[in-house]
Amino acid sequence: MELSVSVQDKKNFLQWFMQTYRIESHEMEWFLEELIIDDRILDYVHFVERIEDCPKGIIMTKGQSETFTFTFFKGNVSTEDVYTAYHEIHLYQQENLFIQVNFPENEYHAFYQAVLEADEAFQQYAKDTTEELLEGILLDAKINDLKAKVNHALEVGNKEAFMAYSRQLQSIQKME
Repeated sequence: MELSVSVQDKKNFLQWFMQTYRIESHEMEWFLEELIIDDRILDYVHFVERIEDCPKGIIMTKGQSETFTFTFFKGNVSTEDVYTAYHEIHLYQQENLFIQVNFPENEYHAFYQAVLEADEAFQQYAKDTTEELLEGILLDAKINDLKAKVNHALEVGNKEAFMAYSRQLQSIQKME
């Protein structure tokens, strides 16, 4: 499994997949062809083995029969409509998209193994999101603390403390 997979490797896998497994759904075939030609979107596509914890993704499954299933989800909302997935991906092109492809003996196919990304892709996304959330929480706590100090300085009539805390508060609020 790779940490970062090139766009060309992703294209090669999708082309191999389409040639190897006959896709009867015109919508799904069209969707995959659109992915292949759009380097910007492919740059944000990550093929993963397990998609459960990913924020946005697609699960494509080729069972033993000739049928394919397609499920797109974002958060708790999911759909089997290929067009909805297409529009969502194009509206939010710079959001990571995780794709899990299930097909017979996928663990043995070199093309698939070459594009699988270690869980680091999702872990990096989770880390970045967590850091942003924590920074926001810490900033809110600092602002609330300064507001309380400003109010306390007003209550006790400490003009110097009031001015100092007010400047700090204004400085922080300008950075937001």
